[in-house]
Amino acid sequence: MLPQHLEIFPHISWFLYALKNNGIFIDQNPRFPQNKFINKFAIPGPNQIQILTIPLISTTKSGVFEEIFIDYSQKWIREHKNALQTAYGKSPFFEYYDYRIYKIYDAHPENLASLNLQLLQNLLIWIGLEHLSIDFVENPDNAYFDVLKNDIHVPEYNQVFHEKFGFRNNVSILDLLFNQGPLAKEYFQNTF
Repeated sequence: MLPQHLEIFPHISWFLYALKNNGIFIDQNPRFPQNKFINKFAIPGPNQIQILTIPLISTTKSGVFEEIFIDYSQKWIREHKNALQTAYGKSPFFEYYDYRIYKIYDAHPENLASLNLQLLQNLLIWIGLEHLSIDFVENPDNAYFDVLKNDIHVPEYNQVFHEKFGFRNNVSILDLLFNQGPLAKEYFQNTF
C-alpha cells in the first residue's frame, strides 16, 4: 500500500483504493503539500464542480500536519453549509447526515489534523467501512498515491444533477453519502 495524505472528505476513489488494498496507510506527520486536497474537497454543484476550502492560518502552513491551524476568522463554515444545502438539499439522505457533519464543524477543532480525523472516523461508520484498516505511519519511504492522477473506476450511482450533467465521478465521498446513505456499504461491496 502506498501512503496517503489525510484529506478532508476524500474522493470516492480514495476509499476504493483503500478497499482494493485491504486498508490504507496515512502519513502521520506530512508537511502541507502544495496543490493538494488536504484542506479542500469537490462537490458537484448545480452548475459546475465546486471546490470548498477550509482556510488555514498562513503562518502554520509550513509545519507538520498537526501544527496547521484552521482560520475561524473567516466565515467558511456558513459558506460550506450553504454550498452543501444548495448541492444536496434535494438528495435522499442529506437531512440524515448534514447535522452530524455540522456538529463536528461547529465544535471548531483547533487544527486541520483533528478535523480531518474526526470526519474520517465518522465517514467510515456512515458509509459502512468501519472495518477498513487505517494505519498511521511516520516518515513513509514510498511515494504517495495521488487519487487525482490515477485511474480508479468509480461505478455510477444516482446524483442530484445527474440528468443535467451525467455522472460526475471526481467528487468527495459526501456525494455518495448524501445520495446513497446506508446503501453506500452495498455500493462498495458490489464494486469488489
